[in-house]
Amino acid sequence: MQRETELVIALSRIPVSAAARDRIDQLLGETVEWDALCDLASRWQVEPTVFGNLRTQFAPAMPPTVLDDIAAREQKSRARAVSRTLLLMRLVSAFEQAGIHVIVLKGPAVAIAAYGDYSRRTFSDVDLLVRKEDLVAAREYLVGRGFTREYAPEMEGALIADQHALELADAIIKVELHWSLLSRHLHFDLDPSDLWAKAHQVECMGAQMSVLAAEHQFLYLCAHGAKHEWMLFRWICDIAQLTRSLSEAEAERVLLLAERYNAKRILSLALRIVRDIYGKEESCFPESAYQPEGDTRALVALVRSRIKSDGAATRELLPPRIARIHPYLGPLAFWIMSRERMRDQVACAARFVFVPAASEAGGSRLHGLLRPARLVARAVRRMAHAS
Repeated sequence: MQRETELVIALSRIPVSAAARDRIDQLLGETVEWDALCDLASRWQVEPTVFGNLRTQFAPAMPPTVLDDIAAREQKSRARAVSRTLLLMRLVSAFEQAGIHVIVLKGPAVAIAAYGDYSRRTFSDVDLLVRKEDLVAAREYLVGRGFTREYAPEMEGALIADQHALELADAIIKVELHWSLLSRHLHFDLDPSDLWAKAHQVECMGAQMSVLAAEHQFLYLCAHGAKHEWMLFRWICDIAQLTRSLSEAEAERVLLLAERYNAKRILSLALRIVRDIYGKEESCFPESAYQPEGDTRALVALVRSRIKSDGAATRELLPPRIARIHPYLGPLAFWIMSRERMRDQVACAARFVFVPAASEAGGSRLHGLLRPARLVARAVRRMAHAS
């Protein structure tokens, strides 16, 4: 692992542990490619923590010009987080005034819970959870405010039925309206009524916003990471931070929720990725939550290879010829291997094979029955082209 990669990983925590501090001092005593470090922190979307820790705790180890650049980068990244949070809070307030209740997912909701400061975590899109019966009204409200749909209007019914977010954007920000946390084909449906019943309000910018209960938020972030193969390093940082901030009672509720929704392996995977990247640290979770190791070893190794090689994985779950059949096959394989129940694994695979995606034209039964044949034909064409 390159020196700059190790530095970014060690500097991405708040606070920096004593062991990490010693290692950072050692690495900063050697030659550091500062442009490479800054570029990596930016691509991994951990600028506020990395640059903030460098400026406040390791300034003497940096040349003055580098320190000035680091301080400017930190200020810029935190200012961006603040400006986007301000836009989000204005939007939340506008929805509430229109009688549409929303729960903020990710973004400042995670920043406050994990980092204690909404400026310490960057985000791009605004993710809002609304009740299903309010979804169309929320979309109409955004359109009335100048947002445009990023999907064809005729697809809206299928998107809602498949539990996909409705994505809209204006010239400044993109908003994703959810009524369910994850898409239907993933077979991971946290009870919406439970989400709303246990949601609570937190203060942000002098106002209040509704956020998920700690156990719902944590398990959702674990599932969201697995859905996307833990591609973004910032998601791993979020879980690492939350394992420090959760109380033992909250961690126990996470364990019970994972048991209830057959997501123990999803939880174990997230915890083991954090341990693999950061080393064994004090955790609010018992050692049993990390087991059994063999169930997730290949997935942890894949995530580690991508991080330590900066995105260029040295291993893959599927052979290249198979992965090229469909762009979703790799993520689907990762997700299926994250599930412990065979019935969930089979259901996810069957839905991919037999049920057309919402974006695909034609929703007839015949269209679904012919989908396996189309996938086989695509596989044959791509394999022939590859050879």
